[in-house]
Amino acid sequence: MVNISLFNFNKIKLNTDNKSFVKDIKCSKKTIEEINRLEIIKEIKGLNKINSLLNKKKFKNKDLIFFGLGGSSLGIKTIVESLNHEDIFKNSIYIIDNVDGEYFGKIFSKINIKSTNFIFISKSGQTFEIKNLLTETLKKIKEKKIEISSCLYFITENNSGYLNTFGKKNNVETFHINPNIGGRFSVLSKSSLIACEMMDVNWKKIIIGAMSAYKKLYLNGFKEINYLSNFYYKHLGKNKTNTGLISYKNNLDSFGEWFMQLWGESLGKIRDDGLEMGLTPSRYLGPKDQHSQLQLILDGPKDKTITFISIKKSISGNKFLHRSALKEKNATLSALKEKKVPYIELEIDFLDEKVLGELFLIFELTTIILAKKMKINPFDQPAVELIKKNL
Repeated sequence: MVNISLFNFNKIKLNTDNKSFVKDIKCSKKTIEEINRLEIIKEIKGLNKINSLLNKKKFKNKDLIFFGLGGSSLGIKTIVESLNHEDIFKNSIYIIDNVDGEYFGKIFSKINIKSTNFIFISKSGQTFEIKNLLTETLKKIKEKKIEISSCLYFITENNSGYLNTFGKKNNVETFHINPNIGGRFSVLSKSSLIACEMMDVNWKKIIIGAMSAYKKLYLNGFKEINYLSNFYYKHLGKNKTNTGLISYKNNLDSFGEWFMQLWGESLGKIRDDGLEMGLTPSRYLGPKDQHSQLQLILDGPKDKTITFISIKKSISGNKFLHRSALKEKNATLSALKEKKVPYIELEIDFLDEKVLGELFLIFELTTIILAKKMKINPFDQPAVELIKKNL
């Protein structure tokens, strides 16, 4: 067991049988320069200099429905749920992230269309599902004889895509986002944070946390990121091709969902030499999933590594039950160690906006550096494009 001090209130606990995973090595100068040139880092630096992204008066006293697929909604969903923001926001928040006629109808049966804003998010503005959801939403708005420019908003690239073109033609306010940041890396960009400001989420604190993490990592040669990426990469060399993320907090379940997209779309690739690469992600929620999945993890094929996220302090809620959950986590760690299942634990003192910003950046950079070790491009998604082409 190795404990690595990450930041003031984070620790990485790493259990592995290979000491080379935790050598005190920093990233090379070339890699550090590459990280500094990343578009996500440029975006964070730019956002750190501003305080507002929109006129919030338009969003006062209105319910909000966000429409987005994959990275266009997962970051927003993760932020809202991680910070328990639905309990704080005065109005209702809905996220429609799938094409399901029954769910669509259920949401529209709950809302008052006249007091709701509809926000459609698509990087390209061409997403098949978003076009169809917009078509059906427009029917609902027009039935009530409401001017669409008074309640419809788009978040997309400034391009010739459907959303941007429709917005210009119909006087729909459109917020333009960075075209060089893919959806799964967009949680720390305007794509997600414009939506956050609509909900009165203090996105500035999230960016401050990410920026603080970046500065500390930079001064340390991104050593902690190398620890993490080495752990996954060297175990991949031992045919441990599955990565489970287990969090011991209900409101981090969506973080696991966000992680699955980041991991799956970034690392599942065919290398230039034709080798099929990938680490299959899964998410669990503890202690609940100890009663459904741990049997497989402990006694099943030894093709897995497990990543834990735990929070030491409960700011609100029942303290006894929080301590009970942590006891169950420790029992699970001991069982994994006994069964020789490699794991990492990211232990956090408490969860707030700044810590969430740090977590997002840590996982994004770990994914990028891991992809570099795997000799694949973490930013493209050729197989997904094949599906879009077929559509």
